[in-house]
Amino acid sequence: MTATSENPGISPNPNPNPYLRGNYAPVRDERDDADLEVTGAIPPDLNGLLLRNGPNPIIDPDPAMYHWFLGDSMLHGIELRDGRARYRNRYVRTQSAATDLGEHAPGQSADINGLQAKASTALVHHANRILALYEVSLPTEVCADLSTIGAYDFDGALTTPFTAHPKIDPVTGEMVFFGYDLFGPPYVRYHVVGPGGELTTTESITLPAPVMMHDFAITSTRAVFLDLPVVFDLALAGTQPAPFGWRPDNGARVGVMPRSGTDADVVWCDVEPCYVYHPMNAYDDANGNVVLDVCRYPDMFVAQKTGPGASVAPRLERWVVDPKRARVTVEILDDAGQELPRIDERQTSRVHRYGYTMEVNAEWAVQNGLRKHDLAAGKVERQDAGAGRAAGEPIFVPASPDAGEDEGWVLSVVYDATTDSSDVIVIDATDFTAPPVATIHLKRRVPFGFHGIWVGGAALG
Repeated sequence: MTATSENPGISPNPNPNPYLRGNYAPVRDERDDADLEVTGAIPPDLNGLLLRNGPNPIIDPDPAMYHWFLGDSMLHGIELRDGRARYRNRYVRTQSAATDLGEHAPGQSADINGLQAKASTALVHHANRILALYEVSLPTEVCADLSTIGAYDFDGALTTPFTAHPKIDPVTGEMVFFGYDLFGPPYVRYHVVGPGGELTTTESITLPAPVMMHDFAITSTRAVFLDLPVVFDLALAGTQPAPFGWRPDNGARVGVMPRSGTDADVVWCDVEPCYVYHPMNAYDDANGNVVLDVCRYPDMFVAQKTGPGASVAPRLERWVVDPKRARVTVEILDDAGQELPRIDERQTSRVHRYGYTMEVNAEWAVQNGLRKHDLAAGKVERQDAGAGRAAGEPIFVPASPDAGEDEGWVLSVVYDATTDSSDVIVIDATDFTAPPVATIHLKRRVPFGFHGIWVGGAALG
């Protein structure tokens, strides 16, 4: 492939780092495209903004020392309104990103423990704020038009890292999150934000080592922590792109704590050494257990050092955590390689019947299709993205506030390697294997990234 004005991030020469070539390679221009071509028809009641986040280096990094998790944040917004679509992309202007762009950063400095703030992993919409997220960093507030407001610290109440994966309780309106610290105990802090956006709770959680706790889960009554053996090791700094090592001798366990509890209330339950980036969801069962569905890896950072490669592709498992007996029972739900699990977020912390995942292999190369899980019926359906195409994280959007759990739409950004371009597909979740009801053709490719959200009613402006 050769570099073009439509795809300025593509290099004519292969990069030795797999996360700097193909559709992992950055795009460098910021653009606005209105009245996008659509095959099929966008549902007329699907009005809002699909926001995607992912790493997109501003300055070409050293391929030997670049990890996919380290790139600058670029947001991609696809607005759907009245059956029409438009696209916009913008860098998030953190302090370091603004400097590299030759600009003055908006807002306050967001450095914590000497680490420059980043924002390239995920997004959350809570209390009328949109926050771009990266672990071991404060969040960065952005607008629906993708402009950057600046670092956000809950009016000075948060002085330690925020997670990339907060959870919003759909019943109480609370946002529950944690943050992990690399440089000293307490290695994890648990927080609760009220529905109005005020930080109400902070509790230190004792861990024996600084593990990379990427995500966690909540039920209606409990928080669920994952103490798994990917450990920060300062001795690795400068010798590999990210200073985390696979340390199975550190042990692996799941911690269950009442959401209003303290460190002393956490019950730890051992599991076989493994790694989990993303739970699908968790809920309380009638026996007092926590049911936790996860995408499980047997190891991490063993097969490669520049991305989330493992020796075997992640599979979907159900962990039933019994705090009374301090044990975890494991059931394999689907052994196909898959990641970035999502649900109807109205079911967060409650019993979920349906879940959606994207297909990946062991090296985290995005594969062809999407999967829909009916966990009550034990049924898996597949959306085939087509030859040479790779579907990204599936985002579920309910058809209405009172629609059924799978009554709505699944949105996914799809990369087409045959044309080096990207589309957004809209799938009827109740007819998951059928062709998309709409395919929105973007005028540029969207590099593979991580997470996105749907903000109903929002507009790019």
